[in-house]
Amino acid sequence: MPGSIFYIVLNMSIASCVVIVALFLVRLLKPIPRRYIYPMWALAFFRLAVPFIPSSRWSLFNLTGGFVKRIVDIETVTRGTVSAPEPVDLVILNAVGAIDSYDPVTYREESLEQIFNVSSAVWAVVAVGALLAVCLLYIFTYRELRKAFHIEGAIYRSEMVLSPVLTGVLRPRIILPPGVDPESTTGKMILEHENVHRKRLDNLWRALAVGIACVHWFNPLVWLMLRAFFRDMELSCDETVLKRGKYGSDGSKAYASALLQFAENRSIFVPSAFGSSGVRVRIVNVLNYKRMTVIGAVASAIFLLAVAFALITNPSFRG
Repeated sequence: MPGSIFYIVLNMSIASCVVIVALFLVRLLKPIPRRYIYPMWALAFFRLAVPFIPSSRWSLFNLTGGFVKRIVDIETVTRGTVSAPEPVDLVILNAVGAIDSYDPVTYREESLEQIFNVSSAVWAVVAVGALLAVCLLYIFTYRELRKAFHIEGAIYRSEMVLSPVLTGVLRPRIILPPGVDPESTTGKMILEHENVHRKRLDNLWRALAVGIACVHWFNPLVWLMLRAFFRDMELSCDETVLKRGKYGSDGSKAYASALLQFAENRSIFVPSAFGSSGVRVRIVNVLNYKRMTVIGAVASAIFLLAVAFALITNPSFRG
């Protein structure tokens, strides 16, 4: 049974590689703003977290050929205890192709069963250890930042941080370092940036992303995805602040200056700090920011919706 669980996780991880590579290619399309691309990472997280997905003839996986050995429906894997509602067909990719039968689970060779049983034990130990380490780091950081001095609303100040940061998952708080005046132009930009994170529940998505990465720790593409996800989170947040256009024509330069001011004060223990996650790329993106036309926004939305549908569904063929 443990080996079977890891077998399913491994197939999910392999399938997600196609989605991750596709999203990396989409990121190369410069005209599409990062605030449009950022939500697309939910497709990869969905693939990594949900084993059974509806099939479709429009799925990108229909073009993968031999990559997909076969697909298995949910009734077969669960031995009929769970069935898909008509006319939906819930299936899981079987890219590894090491199992002959799921009822009962039968590997092609006895050696494969031994390999997956051992691999499953290693996977479980590392995954649990990584999750515990992340939880302990969060608890340590949260306890330290709980001592922050309350200013107003969700805004606090603490000498423990060198750069503005949003902390907390369910009830996030904005922590400002000493010397940042919330009423100054720079302070208002920082607060608007952090409030975008707070309203989008970005810390919750960050926690879910890290948790999924811990489960799929053996997949190097997942860690590259995590880094790209964090960067797109910040880039999309920067674009959202600039899109509102409250700071005049010099707003972009002032915002870039604020990023540069806190770039050297970022901390690996607080990755959601204002000056973190590829400051150089963020500054270039801010200085080159241009508002999209209505036609460009509609075209980008239609394109990304088509990509999302192709990536979110499993292939419809069998065999």
